Amino acid sequence: MFHRAFLLSAAILSMEAGNAQCTAGFSHAANWDTVTFINRSSVNNAHYYWNFGDGSTSYESDPVHVFIEAGTFQVTLHALDTVGQCHSFQQEWMSVSRPFDNVCEPYMTDSLFTYNGDDFAKVNDEAVGCTDMWRHVDCMGSQNGSPGNWVNLTGWESALTMARLRYTSHDSINGTVFRRAYYRTIPYEQDPASSYDTCSADFEYVLDYQPGGAVATFKPLGPPGADTIWVNGFGNPIPLVGPVSTFTFPYYGGPAGKWQNVWRRNYDPNFGCQNRQAHTLIIKDPFYVAPATCLIDPQPQDAMVYQNGTAQFIIATEPGSVKQWQQNAGLGWQDLFDAGPYSGANTDTLTVSNCQNWWSNYQYRCIVTSAGSSCHNTSEVALLTVVVGMDELEDAGIDLYPNPVTDLLNLQWSRPFGSSWISITNTLGQVVRTSSTSGASITIHVSSLSQGVYVLAIHLGERKVQGRFIKQ
Repeated sequence: MFHRAFLLSAAILSMEAGNAQCTAGFSHAANWDTVTFINRSSVNNAHYYWNFGDGSTSYESDPVHVFIEAGTFQVTLHALDTVGQCHSFQQEWMSVSRPFDNVCEPYMTDSLFTYNGDDFAKVNDEAVGCTDMWRHVDCMGSQNGSPGNWVNLTGWESALTMARLRYTSHDSINGTVFRRAYYRTIPYEQDPASSYDTCSADFEYVLDYQPGGAVATFKPLGPPGADTIWVNGFGNPIPLVGPVSTFTFPYYGGPAGKWQNVWRRNYDPNFGCQNRQAHTLIIKDPFYVAPATCLIDPQPQDAMVYQNGTAQFIIATEPGSVKQWQQNAGLGWQDLFDAGPYSGANTDTLTVSNCQNWWSNYQYRCIVTSAGSSCHNTSEVALLTVVVGMDELEDAGIDLYPNPVTDLLNLQWSRPFGSSWISITNTLGQVVRTSSTSGASITIHVSSLSQGVYVLAIHLGERKVQGRFIKQ
């Protein structure tokens, strides 16, 4: 298979800005999608703010960051002297890849262009090996689009957002599965050199992942002015007013995460400010557990029991899946319930008690579903055979045990009969084992026999008694 070459830690474009008092700078070392950043800034009273271009940020001096997925990301380090107020930044494009963990190797290209006076973005799919997978494009304000569609950027003003191409598959056993994605930072009319200016609407955000949701804290990069943060995606935009605001994003969106665009408006008539800035956040649930699939392995096997005995049909499924056993008694498939002879109707093991001879040839199967993955699977059909036992051995004072048997079959005489000749016959009438004894007991090895019902006959001179046993 062809593998597209990825540049793990190479700078495609690097930008630095600063003055004699403030100089931001960094280097980095990458191990696939895990990148260690080394801060080489020269700033007094330093406040550092990293935007990794994948919806994640950090206030650490030397962060180690695991990128959200494969992609091309614009990494920006802002450095501020909190006393002298000088500021600087370094910005670098990075191409990041994950190890090739499945056949799908995601890749996309994008373009920004103008048509009839409006700006547009377009994402093209150039994946390798993602055959028969669904493609969904998320780009700025547009979600669940198709590759090649145009996204109108009118009204965005200024943004540091993302484009994403998702690859998913669906089948009846695994349901809908998020396979891979490719991300790309999209800077639109966004200049980090002016992020700390009086009229800038740019803002910091940092996410704190808690069990109840991701707590986002927002604050301006520059002077607070008269600002408002607008959180979209929950009906009408939610305004967060003040120099520091917080909002708790609920976890949903599954393994792909929640695509969240957030704006800040800096409207300050004292300085004639009327600006907006947008950032894209990807809220990924660190506590997410993938829903169960509908895999059935092993399948149920046919069961043979004596009349009034107990039969079991056993499968193995993933925890969290929903099981429903069914029976076909000749009138079609019907759901079973835990009542009468049936127990475990919604578990991996169905138990049928007090089996009667007219239940022979009843069929059983299990339907497995999982709401979280939208999967559906039906097991193979297993057959119940109820054997009517012969009681000649018991009448003759001969015990046969265990029955059913797996390895060793024991015969015990309650009174001596002298020499005996023993034969075992299968359901085709073929003699498959013979033995003889002159004692009051004998053990016969039957482990090599196939599963099924056998007739054991004991010849006592001119007399013959027989009975049936089941080999498991």
